[in-house]
Formats: sequence, C-alpha cells, structure tokens
Amino acid sequence: MLEGGGGIHGRLLRAAAFLPGLLYGGAMRARRRLYDAGVPKSFAPPLPTVSVGNIVMGGAGKTPFTAMLARAFIDWGARPAILLRGYRANASGESDEALLYGRLAPGAIVVADSDRARGAARAARDGATALLLDDGFQHLRLKRDVDIVLIDALCPWGGGRTIPAGTLREPKAALGRADAIVITRSDQRPVREVDGLRREIASRFPRIPVYIAMHRAAGLRRLSGGTVPLEWLSGRRVRLMSGIARPEAFAATVAGLGAEIGVKVELPDHASFSPARVREALVAAEAAGAPVIVTEKDAARPELREYAGERDVFALGVEMAVTDGDALLDMIRDRLGIGCGRGMSGILLQ
Repeated sequence: MLEGGGGIHGRLLRAAAFLPGLLYGGAMRARRRLYDAGVPKSFAPPLPTVSVGNIVMGGAGKTPFTAMLARAFIDWGARPAILLRGYRANASGESDEALLYGRLAPGAIVVADSDRARGAARAARDGATALLLDDGFQHLRLKRDVDIVLIDALCPWGGGRTIPAGTLREPKAALGRADAIVITRSDQRPVREVDGLRREIASRFPRIPVYIAMHRAAGLRRLSGGTVPLEWLSGRRVRLMSGIARPEAFAATVAGLGAEIGVKVELPDHASFSPARVREALVAAEAAGAPVIVTEKDAARPELREYAGERDVFALGVEMAVTDGDALLDMIRDRLGIGCGRGMSGILLQ
C-alpha cells in the first residue's frame, strides 16, 4: 500500500499500483452490487446490531469507540456482545483486542470468530441482547441495523486511492451506505481543516449526520500496579513502544503532555511483541532511566505484561468526547428499540 513518498522510485511505484488500485475499487463495488442482489445472501442476526468501521486501512479509534458504545448499552440495561475477527490471536487463542475489550467493557460478551455469522449465533446463545460488530463496514455477509463509520482526521482518505495504490478499503462513495459518520482525532488537526473535512462529507452525503470526536489523555497507570498523575510526564524523558496503526497520534498525545520523547519502538498494527524485543526495549529504557509508555491496547498484550515486571512501564489512557454524542446515542437507541442512558461525551476510555 502506497501513500506519499517522493522521488522517481516513489512515482514509479505509485504508477505501477494505479491500475491494481482501480481494479480493486471496481471489485469492491461489484461485490456490493452482488450482495444487494442477494448473491451471496446476507445473514440477518437474531439480535439488534450496530457496526463500527472505517474505509481506510489502519486505526481510526474503532476499539475505544466500540467499547464506549458497549458501556452505553450496559447503562441502558442491554447485554451487548462485541464480535471480533480474532485477528492474530496469541497461543491461547486471544487477540489483543479481545483482551483489551475484557478490561474496557467488562460487562460485555466478547466473541472472537472469523465467521461473524457464527459468532453472532454464539453470542445469542450466551445471553447477549445486542451485537456490536467491530470493524464491520466491509463485512457485508452480516446485516446490521446501524452502520457507523469513523474517519480519522489525520488520514481521512488514504491517499485518495484504493489498495494497493492508496489505503482506501473501498471508494469514498461507499460512505453513502453509512447511518452516521464520526470524524475522530479532531483535536490533532487545525480546526479549519476539520471543519473543511466535515463540510466536504456533508456536501457529498447530505442525509448522513456527521459528528466530531476528540481523544484526550485521561490517566496513566503503572502495569505493575497503581497510577500517577498526567503531570508526572511533564519535562520527563520517556520511551514509547507501540504496535498500532497510528503511532504518530500516540506520540503526539504523549508530547502534548510535556514529555520529551526519546527512542520510539514502533511495530506494525497487531505485530507480535516478541519476548526478545520486549526485554531489549525495557532493559535499554531502564539503563537510560527513561520509563516506557505504551497504549492501553498494547498493555493488554500478555508478552508485555510478563516482562514488564516492576519496571517503569505505563499505559496511557484516553477519553473520547463526541460533539452531539447524545444525538448519536438517541439515533442508535431509536433504531434498536432499547432504553435510555447517559450521554456519550463523559464516558472514559482507557
């Protein structure tokens, strides 16, 4: 997947990927038309279903947003099940997302199954009363009542081209089937640029409500136990370790708290934290007297928890505030026919 880059080699690579990108985008459109025509057939799950997804490869905040919805559902008296693919599960069959959801939404059922229809049936047997489909916008086999699409303000259109020429999973026109669009990480872009993005989306898809969300640091906890105030980071030299899609957003949040960032260990999203790599990073950090800061998603990795021990390893929590979040919750509640609950803007995401 190509995005950005200069020089003749970059131009040649983008030119070579242009035709495959067109073919991929065409294939995605054809796939959608086949599903619309009932070939193959979509499966209607036995429970009210909300999908949270995006149209660009990489992270847009789907995990914290889905966890926030799960907690809202629990407040309404529902018992939500979060359906995952179980991508890159560990030796115990658990993925980092499943482990994280277990901590972020402890009242929710978490079902990891590459066959989403089978996972939905299992969730219903386990007592779920509503389904949350994590990363489900392109999963057309399972029908849903509400489609929420997240757009990352840092990289909204994936270079403007579909895979492999860019990072769009499908053409932008696919947003037309969304029920709501949420622009995330709005706090990390100038206000005028976020406003421009919102106007662009609203002008092309006027029937779809567009919401603005921001991520804010909310807490810092030591993996070995206990918490410290966020002010503890101010003026302190730290090391970062992450295996997420947008490490630059994580680094910006840490820097925004006044920390001086030294070495950054950045692995691809879902990449394995090998014991050797973890030991090397932690020992080097300890020798330099610099604590290691990780995301809450990475803190769920058992290989990291095992080697963190009593060393200075901290997980940075965030909270997400959604402009007019109550209106979004009201729309979801009305579509699903479930009870009332508290507003979205005050729900803590860690």
